[in-house]
Amino acid sequence: MTNPHKDADHLRPSEPGNRSSYGIPVMDFISHYGVESPLMQESLCSYPTLCYLLGNVTEGSPTQDNRPDGIVRPVYFLTEGSGMFGLKNPDDAMRWRGIFNHVIGTTRQVNFLSNRLKNLIEEQRNQFFLLGYNVESLDKADPSLLTDYMLVSHSGRRGADEHNWHNLNDEVHTSADPYESTLQHLQKLDAPDEIIALMRTEKHSYLLAGELPDIIDNILTYCDWTFGQSPTTLEERFEGLRARSRESLPVLAMLEGIGTKFETALKEVLGDTVIQEMRESVWDDEVLIREAYAQSAGLTLEEVFPKFERKT
Repeated sequence: MTNPHKDADHLRPSEPGNRSSYGIPVMDFISHYGVESPLMQESLCSYPTLCYLLGNVTEGSPTQDNRPDGIVRPVYFLTEGSGMFGLKNPDDAMRWRGIFNHVIGTTRQVNFLSNRLKNLIEEQRNQFFLLGYNVESLDKADPSLLTDYMLVSHSGRRGADEHNWHNLNDEVHTSADPYESTLQHLQKLDAPDEIIALMRTEKHSYLLAGELPDIIDNILTYCDWTFGQSPTTLEERFEGLRARSRESLPVLAMLEGIGTKFETALKEVLGDTVIQEMRESVWDDEVLIREAYAQSAGLTLEEVFPKFERKT
């Protein structure tokens, strides 16, 4: 399925609150991918961009390995779409829960921080300006858009990982680069321009081109860099990235410097407790989406995400 909604402008979900459905025909996705879980259907209707995370996999298991959680599991290869949400095989869901957990945890932080920065008073805006940040970008910092984008910001990750781990090279395994894989996936689905535009924050050459003054870009990158499998510090996260040689040492040093500068600005403008508040924040729909991920594979939230704590 190249694009299930290219000529469809019907069967849209009702728009919850002020959220946008972006014209995504959720019911078409549900039908095409055979989504039966009630919680999955509710999640997709509430957050239509989650449709971009659906996918299909091989019926059988061509091989097995111990990536990425250290447990030997049957491996199912992606045959269509993203393959990160709505997984129906328990082994498949357990194998890919780590990247999904990272995305949902990062989204929680983005939701919190974008809402805080959206409501700055004029004095605080001036403080950010004096610290070298483009405060006009705050006027475009729509928390709903940033939340919707963050949910799909890694949608090509599985395709890239399988390309690297299993030497797959086809229409769903188009690149070894997670950024390129995700960008191509979203473009293939005619994702909204405002979603695709935010993919710039995943391109390191763009981040290294300047001081990164845009507030939106700092929100997305900082929240990503401070959530691995749980909230973490910049120092801890980049120590792990250096150990895994994810990028060259100069690149990682530059990126960490960008994050440190923004964190310092956040504390100066919003107070020293803002980072801890972000780490302890609650995103109302996170439990729904996590439970949907588990229910689709016949599992419970506790089985799939044992370290996740329900907060009220």
